[in-house]
Amino acid sequence: MNYAYLRVSSSKQDLEHQRTAILNYANRCSLTKVEFIEETISSRKNDRAIYDLIDDFQAGDNLIIFELSRLARSMKELESIRVKLSEKGVDIHAISQNLVISSDKNDIATRALIFALELSAEIERNMISERTKNALAVKKASGAKLGRPRKSQLDGKRDEILKYKELGLNITAISKLLGVHRNTLDNWLKLHGSELLT
Repeated sequence: MNYAYLRVSSSKQDLEHQRTAILNYANRCSLTKVEFIEETISSRKNDRAIYDLIDDFQAGDNLIIFELSRLARSMKELESIRVKLSEKGVDIHAISQNLVISSDKNDIATRALIFALELSAEIERNMISERTKNALAVKKASGAKLGRPRKSQLDGKRDEILKYKELGLNITAISKLLGVHRNTLDNWLKLHGSELLT
């Protein structure tokens, strides 16, 4: 079976452009019976239709895409998808790049491309890592606290704690009323005690 994956923005013109280019390519290469899978660009990786489509592929199937950037958002993701499709015996046709990524591991052009993809993915990972480290170093140098702010089960109970304190109850009594350990309340008061006075 031949599948055409269309990942588009909200532009209908872009969708039709991809569809026409894929149909022309399929006709030229005698790839008949093309099933189109359309997807609007999503920010959530796990919701993408391509991952459901990968599960449905059989050995000998073809995936036709307009260009590689439509298949993945990063070199790392592209390499991950390529590996999954290769394991299933699926060839990828990227028509803008005039490229066929064969599932045949002995194909020299595919092996060269795989090396290039893996190298690019590693460079991309290193660049992201360096940017992240540099940004964190700048934040730390400016005095910002790093890491996620710690959440407490008492964060939404400020008014209740204030009421009990005004009644003159001690920490042990308040913690029992709130259903938390005394240390939990003690730690919360150390962090937020000054807020109770405002």
